[in-house]
Amino acid sequence: MMEKKIVTLIFVGMMIISTLAMIGSLTPPEDTSTDAIRVMTYNIHQGYVQDPSEVGDKTGDVIFAELLSVIEEANPDILGLQESEGGRISSSNQNIVSWLATKLDMYYYYGPATSDQIYGVSILSKWPIIKQETVFLPIEESIDRAAIIVTIDSPFGEINVLNTHFQTSGYPIDQKLQADKVVELVSGDDYLVMGDFNSASTRNDEAYHILNGSLTDAWIAAGNPANSSVGFTSSASNPKNRIDHIFFTPGAFTVLTGSMQVYGSDQASDHLAMLGVFTVN
Repeated sequence: MMEKKIVTLIFVGMMIISTLAMIGSLTPPEDTSTDAIRVMTYNIHQGYVQDPSEVGDKTGDVIFAELLSVIEEANPDILGLQESEGGRISSSNQNIVSWLATKLDMYYYYGPATSDQIYGVSILSKWPIIKQETVFLPIEESIDRAAIIVTIDSPFGEINVLNTHFQTSGYPIDQKLQADKVVELVSGDDYLVMGDFNSASTRNDEAYHILNGSLTDAWIAAGNPANSSVGFTSSASNPKNRIDHIFFTPGAFTVLTGSMQVYGSDQASDHLAMLGVFTVN
């Protein structure tokens, strides 16, 4: 009789433990969501390999999957792309922006039109884009360049974003004109400003200092030395300068300390990507 009671007690105990385990498994995980926004800028070189950059070594291989892998690893909420023009012979008549947006389940805006035959820039967002505009930047001695401006309807309110691609460092007059124009475009409102600016503090480029004089350089604000090689983005195979930047209107955002990172390799583009984590103030 005692043996039966022991067996019964063991059975009941096991049922209680099993029930508690089931209750535990139904308890929702701790809420780890934050107000942080992951912001990334990336020059994707039209979606084909160019590194090493010697003309004779260019393979022209389309590498959409490699670019997708880099972006998925970084997992941005807002993504600015440069050299993202598609629908040309040079890109196998494929639209890299549309393809990435579909794979990443993101909204996007692209400009200028491919028919304008200049470097394209685009913005992808996990949240709806409710306003968009393309602006041509001033030039005196080089080819056209453009910026795009969007307003994103995020869970944290409307976020204004400008993405651009400046002329190369061999044209400092045009770079200065373009930097002045970007500062003018974002004055009077709060903005995230990103792009391939082809200008760096390491080279003491005037365009960089114009931007950094009116906006906050997220790399530095996150606690990094301005000229730290850890943040160099160009070229991907031998990074010597940080020319891909994320700036923001002072006081409008906070970049989390230590959050700025580079992503990618020379197997995906001739630039590395730059990502930072921000909160809206």
